[in-house]
Amino acid sequence: MSKQLYKVFDEVEFKAQLLAKYWNNFYTEISEHLPDTYQPEMQELSIKLDEALSNLVDQLRNPTLTLATTGTTSSGKSTLVNLLCGAEIVPVAVSEMSAGAVTIEYSKEKSLIIHETPGALWECGEWRGIREEKIYQRLYEAMISYIENREKQPNLACPQSTIFYPFRLVKESKLELPQGTRVKILDLPGLAYVGDRGNADIIKQCREALCIVTYNSAETDAHKVKSLLQEVVQQVKDLGGSPARMLFTLNRIDVFRADGKNWPETENRFVEKAIRDIKNELTEQLKEYTEDIEKLQVVKLSTWPALLALQIQNNDDIYSAEACKKADQNFNGLINEDILEVLPRNVQKWSRHDRTRVAEALWQESYAEEFQQHLKEHINQHFPQLVIPQLIEQFNLSAANAITEWATQTTTAILNSSEERYQQECENISDIRSELENFLEDSDTKLKKPFKKLDTKVKQVLAEDSKDDVVKYIRPIVYELQQGEPYNELGEKLYPLYSWENEFQKGINQVLEAVAKSLETGKVDLESPNLKKANVLNVNLLARHLTRLIDLGYTDSVAKEGKIMEAKTDTEKIQLKKINDNLNELAIHLSIVIGDILTQISAQELERMYQAVSELFRCHVSSLQKGANTIAPHIAIKFPESELSQVNHSFRFNFRFQAGFAITQGTWQEAVQVEKKQRAWYTLWIWKKTVYETEYQERSSDNAKIPSVEDLLTSWIFQQAKVEDSQRVNQVARWLLEQIDSLKKSVDQIQYDIINRYQERLDQAHQEITLDYEKQRNVWQPMQQKAQNLAEEFSSLEQVWKVK
Repeated sequence: MSKQLYKVFDEVEFKAQLLAKYWNNFYTEISEHLPDTYQPEMQELSIKLDEALSNLVDQLRNPTLTLATTGTTSSGKSTLVNLLCGAEIVPVAVSEMSAGAVTIEYSKEKSLIIHETPGALWECGEWRGIREEKIYQRLYEAMISYIENREKQPNLACPQSTIFYPFRLVKESKLELPQGTRVKILDLPGLAYVGDRGNADIIKQCREALCIVTYNSAETDAHKVKSLLQEVVQQVKDLGGSPARMLFTLNRIDVFRADGKNWPETENRFVEKAIRDIKNELTEQLKEYTEDIEKLQVVKLSTWPALLALQIQNNDDIYSAEACKKADQNFNGLINEDILEVLPRNVQKWSRHDRTRVAEALWQESYAEEFQQHLKEHINQHFPQLVIPQLIEQFNLSAANAITEWATQTTTAILNSSEERYQQECENISDIRSELENFLEDSDTKLKKPFKKLDTKVKQVLAEDSKDDVVKYIRPIVYELQQGEPYNELGEKLYPLYSWENEFQKGINQVLEAVAKSLETGKVDLESPNLKKANVLNVNLLARHLTRLIDLGYTDSVAKEGKIMEAKTDTEKIQLKKINDNLNELAIHLSIVIGDILTQISAQELERMYQAVSELFRCHVSSLQKGANTIAPHIAIKFPESELSQVNHSFRFNFRFQAGFAITQGTWQEAVQVEKKQRAWYTLWIWKKTVYETEYQERSSDNAKIPSVEDLLTSWIFQQAKVEDSQRVNQVARWLLEQIDSLKKSVDQIQYDIINRYQERLDQAHQEITLDYEKQRNVWQPMQQKAQNLAEEFSSLEQVWKVK
């Protein structure tokens, strides 16, 4: 069992306070042996340490725990939010209702804010002391207004709301958080609304949140189950970061109770398969998190009966009776027969004892208690990791690194300040500079070498206008980098650097497959997970256009096999032109929809690429620091990983499509009956009679081979996958080299500044301190050891919170 959560935070605080005492003791002792000229710098270090310690303690005592909730289609995500709150305040519906993000912050006082958003057609404002049913109603009205009007006003922004509420997650569930912890729940929008700018801003906050991902256990259709698994991956990508901080919930698990006595076995088989399928799908598309996915936490839950269990125990008899009625109508299968047999059929007649027994049964059989315990353990395990490392890093940057550097460098400088040792140490510094420069240059060359090869290859392909598939070179380039130390420790963490193109391809294929199936079957169906992310207006325009093509006859065998068409009559020519025009227009609609989708995929994949490069740089910087301190062990070189591993988010991908087919002019011979007069023999050639002869007259025609859907879409796939590949890989290669150059520049400057400070401290000691042998042996050698001990103590702070 892990430590209680608040104790983890307390121990970090205690250690930080102890470090301040260590420094104060060191300060007092070393001050006895230093000239007064050292005091201003030492005092400044103490002031910065006090400020950094105060900030660290404040944030350790008042951290923010954010729980983000998201889920697959019809997974009961909004009901889960209500369960966490202990009241029905977020709208629930059969269709997708989570149009806008809702932030719920813990507060003893209840209030609701519906924020002003561009073009809002619903009432915005703040309502204090508002009751639960009014919160629900106002949110419902805002969301339904948005859903009903978004097609007419495509630029209409999603509603954004904040609720302040004393939710039970904090009030009753004994999470053992630090006393001043601020807790909030982010109820994220459904998949169809994540692209809204306001929602996107909220989703960015999830990078520092613990997430609960709900999965619809009640879905049995194989095709829809596959779609749900894809939705899970999309949700994880949108949330960003490792799946390790995500708790996966198999919701609506009570559906298996319908199997009678065999339900436990059926349920267990489903759970095992669902966990396996979710892990496989995530591993397939998020290989960089393979280890985390193996340890994925997946729990069972039925949110609605669990929520009813809470509502039944409400002190309001009318509210309780309504919950009893819903439980009796929908969840008798979760209530033990011994309880059901003695219950009056009229729920109004249930005694408080009856209601308590029903509530306890629902709570137990819905797995609510197990879910609550899993959630508590999940928070205990992952919340410190989201908060504490960043706080410690900031503490180090603000004060700790400067103190360890000053203590180490000052004592070393004084030991080398005598006349006979000063010149030698200056020469040592010169040698250290040279050795460090060579080391950093060699390390930079090693890091850049494979990416330079990629850049050269791409330039060659572009210069020669070659059709070579340059994407295939990225993976071996990454593999080459990982053959040697230290990059061989990264495992699959660099996977996003070469998987992005495949993700674009899969996203586009999903759209094109939906289009192809719609045309071939004559039934328009655009319900794939990626299509939900496109602007709904654009998807609806695409759907209507597909319907027009089907009505024009571009369906069934024509769509499957194509058709050679010779349009002879004006009607046929008009028909052919309409098909051609509509196929050209189809490309326009498709490019718009795919553009929407690729914007979402690009955001996901670029974020993964940024994270991969950050991991690469962390590994690189860690190696540099080890090497630099081996070369210069008494200079205390620190390379701040959190700063140096940041990358510039500076590029995006572009895609283009074309379509249609060629209509050529042709001729054909038309048989025409021509009227003629001939003399008949039986009139002795005197009289003429009317006869008709067949003549062939040349006519013009419009000829075309109408492509099949397969040919048409294969052409588009080729266009996007091949024509633009080199340009995209070129972007990636140049961006990577730019990031490495920027990293090298920052590292060089940091080590240059640190060595300069040591030189200055050595010069100061040489000028101001007279050191005899006795003083060196009795005072400064022990003082140097104390400085090293102090540096080790400060470095150990980040290890404290990891001990369970």
